[in-house]
Amino acid sequence: MPTSNYISNENVRTKNEPIQLKDYFNDPESACHKKRIPLWLVLLDNLPTLVLIILGALIIFRLSTIGAVGYVIYSLLSIAWFWAKICPFCHHYGTFSCPCGYGIISARLFKKREDKSFRKVFKQNIGVVFPTWFVPFIIAIYLLLTGYTREVLILTITFSLTGFIIIPLISRFVGCKNCDIKEDCPWMKKKTDQLKKGQGIEVPV
Repeated sequence: MPTSNYISNENVRTKNEPIQLKDYFNDPESACHKKRIPLWLVLLDNLPTLVLIILGALIIFRLSTIGAVGYVIYSLLSIAWFWAKICPFCHHYGTFSCPCGYGIISARLFKKREDKSFRKVFKQNIGVVFPTWFVPFIIAIYLLLTGYTREVLILTITFSLTGFIIIPLISRFVGCKNCDIKEDCPWMKKKTDQLKKGQGIEVPV
């Protein structure tokens, strides 16, 4: 029975060897090409982010209407930036195995790229989404200190729970948990390495 290039004897890897994303891009027999994430999981990964953006806009709206509109536009554009600058290098590109559905969306808008490693472009571009989390939080603290109201407190607590607890938990234990090559993702590898160190397992540099 013929095997794919990825699992052929001459390409067998040890646990410490880096995973080459091009093997996933080019091999239709790879796990990423076969896996199909159910719609409910895609919604579970995306809906909290949508809720976060709405809550963030409501917080900023109390300070500036234009600022709230600008925040929503920026947040949506940062997601599009993710599709353009990170997804084309990912092993989920063009497949239904992406937990958030970005792989298919990106493939419809942008060409696949392999001239840089996924790990490198992820680190270089992931910061673009940080303002979506931190700008409303900072403004919320400002509003609480300068003009406390119960409504702002509720918005702040709900925003914080959604952005700093619910979304990371979903990402770690649902979206990213079963990723086929999470060892190559800076987001999950850091957490995996921390877990291994805590268990006394040597982590290769």
